Amino acid sequence: MNNHHNTQMQEKALFIARKGLWRFILLSTLQTLLGTLAICYLAYWLINPALFNNTLALMLPALVPPLVSPVVSYFSYRVFSSLADDHLQLHQEVLRRQLLERELRMQANTDMLTGLSNRRAFFEEAERRLARGHQTLVLIDLDFFKAINDQHGHDIGDHVLVRMAQLLSDNFEPEALLARLGGEEFAFLSSLESELLIDQLQQINRTLQKNPMKIKKLRVDLSLSAGVVIVEQNGDLQEGLIQADTCLYHAKRNGRCQIQTAGTSS
Repeated sequence: MNNHHNTQMQEKALFIARKGLWRFILLSTLQTLLGTLAICYLAYWLINPALFNNTLALMLPALVPPLVSPVVSYFSYRVFSSLADDHLQLHQEVLRRQLLERELRMQANTDMLTGLSNRRAFFEEAERRLARGHQTLVLIDLDFFKAINDQHGHDIGDHVLVRMAQLLSDNFEPEALLARLGGEEFAFLSSLESELLIDQLQQINRTLQKNPMKIKKLRVDLSLSAGVVIVEQNGDLQEGLIQADTCLYHAKRNGRCQIQTAGTSS
């Protein structure tokens, strides 16, 4: 109850502060004048109508409010204005803390290099998605990425990871939950059928083969290998990752630049 009353007072203070001092004084004085006139003249009429013939009795209700009300209104306005300032400062502090909390949450859940979800965020959101229904799990690894780092340096390697993250985002987000699990390993969950996702992944490989990445005037030949499995509703994500990793291992052993799939993980 006190919180509701405090909120009402703060809202009233903000409303009054926005009116400005002179407008508040003018309105308060006018309201006081009209109220005083109405009360006094009604009292005259009920108690002693003869007072209407007395000039002083008629003038006093009209003279006192303009003399007293501006002073009272001024100090009232100062109180309301101070309360409004406190409320605005508190509101700004709450917003600042909310923005800071959002930023910290984003940093905790985001891979800082690529901007994708990180491993922690992936696992948290994956559990929620699997609680709603089955998902297709895709585990991706960039082929010969270590050779790119060794030949061109880690700076070029980082650029490759960023470009690949963007390429995957363009093809699968926002429908899919896409994350960088670490190093050159990416993963995503999608409600789409595995056949459609495999076609899209193969198309990415064809695109990379026809149009190698150009980074800082360097040509970077790149492809990806992937393992694809179905994880049933409320299925074990860890078990799904193990199966997808096994498929990925077979794709690597069979020559890379390919997608291997397996049955359902439950």
